[in-house]
Amino acid sequence: MNLELLTCCLRCLNLRSLNSVGVSVDLQTSRRTSPFTIVPLLFSVLLLPMLLIMFQKLSETKHLSRLHHCLLAATLTFTGALVPNVAQAFTLNLLHFSDGESSLLNRTAPGTATTPSFDYSGVSLFANLIDRQRNASTTDFDLLVTAGDNFLAGPQFEASLRLPAGQQFYDAKALELFNIDVGGIGNHEFDFGPDVLARFIDPDGDGTGFRPFVSSNLLIPDSSPLKGLIQPSTIVTKVVNGVEEKIGVVGVTTPLLRSISSPGNIGTLGDLSTTPGFSVLVSTVQAEVDKLTAQGIDKVVLVSHLQDINEEKSLAGKLKDVDVIVAAGSDTRLANPDDPLLPLAGETAVPSYPLIYNAETGQQVSSLAALPAGVAPLVIVSTDGEYKYLGNLQLDFANGKISSILEPGSGPKRNATLDGLTGRPDLVNQVQNPVNTFVGDLRQTPVGVTNVPLNSVRTEVRAKSTLFGSLIADAIRDAAQDGAPAIGLDPAKILVGIQNGGGIRNDRRFAPGDTISEFDTFDVLPFSNFVSVVKDLTGGELLPILERAVSSQTAPGVGGGGQFLQLSGLEVVYDVTKAAQVVTAAGAITQDGARIISILLDPNNDRTGQFLYDVAQGGFLVDPNQALFDLATINFTANGGDNFATLAGISDSRKFTLGGVTYQSALEQYIREDLKGTVDATDIASGADIRVRDISALISDATGGEMIVGGDSAAVPEPTTMLGMLGASLGMGYLKRRQAKNKQK
Repeated sequence: MNLELLTCCLRCLNLRSLNSVGVSVDLQTSRRTSPFTIVPLLFSVLLLPMLLIMFQKLSETKHLSRLHHCLLAATLTFTGALVPNVAQAFTLNLLHFSDGESSLLNRTAPGTATTPSFDYSGVSLFANLIDRQRNASTTDFDLLVTAGDNFLAGPQFEASLRLPAGQQFYDAKALELFNIDVGGIGNHEFDFGPDVLARFIDPDGDGTGFRPFVSSNLLIPDSSPLKGLIQPSTIVTKVVNGVEEKIGVVGVTTPLLRSISSPGNIGTLGDLSTTPGFSVLVSTVQAEVDKLTAQGIDKVVLVSHLQDINEEKSLAGKLKDVDVIVAAGSDTRLANPDDPLLPLAGETAVPSYPLIYNAETGQQVSSLAALPAGVAPLVIVSTDGEYKYLGNLQLDFANGKISSILEPGSGPKRNATLDGLTGRPDLVNQVQNPVNTFVGDLRQTPVGVTNVPLNSVRTEVRAKSTLFGSLIADAIRDAAQDGAPAIGLDPAKILVGIQNGGGIRNDRRFAPGDTISEFDTFDVLPFSNFVSVVKDLTGGELLPILERAVSSQTAPGVGGGGQFLQLSGLEVVYDVTKAAQVVTAAGAITQDGARIISILLDPNNDRTGQFLYDVAQGGFLVDPNQALFDLATINFTANGGDNFATLAGISDSRKFTLGGVTYQSALEQYIREDLKGTVDATDIASGADIRVRDISALISDATGGEMIVGGDSAAVPEPTTMLGMLGASLGMGYLKRRQAKNKQK
């Protein structure tokens, strides 16, 4: 028979091998193939041999006319239309996680009346969980992705930072031993700057990452060490039933990157969904998806680290040809009622897993069956971070579109010994044991003892002035004064210190009498933030900085934004009922804010300083354009982190960073050396509830000798005269303070 025509016939049927039809395929697809697929498949299997025999006879008698050719071709074409593209019909076993954040070691949950003590989290248990889900799956294509925040500063990551150059970070080693297929990029990857992230991806420094990492909206300059290490997308290729199958994976990173991390000269495209710039983010992602579909890729997964699952929901209906979005950064614990969660306080589910959307309209639906005929779905999945859960989504695809969601395989899988998980030996030996030893050494190294209660609880340090927050701000100012001469600055002019609440972490509590270890200082101040100084800050710059600090407050002492400032050398009163400052993700102030009521410059934290601003007296009591003092802070905040637009706009020529002095080391040194290892109440004067407070707080007014009270009998000096008086007064206060410290030493 004519082999060329037979090949043509098979192509008409879109069959890439004879094994693509028949019993072998039926066994592979029987549990997920509908009768509407089986009927034409059987029809074609029976019809094809008959047609080929007829063709053979006609060829032998040489009576195959042009009409016969056409009829045969038409019949085969019709049959091919009935037969599904079997080579593309397969099940995806998507395993996903995000926000691991260097939670490399197991945690232990105490036993209760109903639940015994158990271990959870940690990478050695997580590796066992991944293996279990891979082995339990009968699906065709396993895909393991992480959607960003693959490490986080702190004691466990410090173990990696202290490794010799060229050695792989423990977090990277864990991902490699998990055998991830693709990694996404979040915001915490940039907390140490691009150089550390480049070392994470490429420990050998040869320009090749240990796995593909993707983000489509990062702007990476040619000079960056990350150039070539992060791609907009990648294609994962695996052989399924003897046929090569491909899935495209696109990445996207939060456009808030510059305001919440330290990306250096790396920028982002797009903005939040509440801004016009969101269309740029959508078009950027879509352009990368289009590149994949142009290469014949008909199944696409988006690993998205947008910090808020509502951002990923906003992508539904705006993106074409995306099948799954893995949402990250918000720790949204999607689950169904029958999905077992960790028996921990606050461990509640957000319905449901997955979220299903009409890909054309963006409307959420209850099930695939609720979609109009012919409309493709878009599904969104998300899990909690810190290696507490592994998401497992099992999807049937037909002709490149999701046709069903398989249960009970789909859902979040908890990472706990409760379910019989044990640490996988390679992760135990290569990651868990060395990190545990390093952290143990930190725990055994004391820094000091506190005689007052201290805490780093998120809901407090981001809402009001606290003892611990004030202590940290004092330590940063002290470190800046100590290091000022080395960078050519005058320590006597560094009168104020600020620390953003977002940089104080891990909800720690210390009772009077507790020892503070070196581990604790890392745990509370985990980021690679270096002490910095902003020179010659004016009143006109100070006011909008403070407006930004209280812009997230919703009630007295209630906030949540990382931009809330803990202060040293200032006392600020605000009114939460007034208009808050509004700043776009790009750092433009669109509403000035009117919450700040008064600002008292109080370098000794004893409430006897000088009012700089007072609404009752008409606003500024100094020239807002004249330099008042040098400001101590951390480089993250100095560069405009947390969307401090005013600080971002200050010239780099006025910003100085103390090399090698992190805010963690500043706190450690302040307690160990300046406070002689003991934290007393007198060391944190007016530290709790006073340095920043709502006007309704029942705190007496400051009564400093330099207070400008106004009135007919009060002479208000000219700004230059007043600043001279102020400088002399503050300089004397600074000298007295340093003399007292020298006596202690």
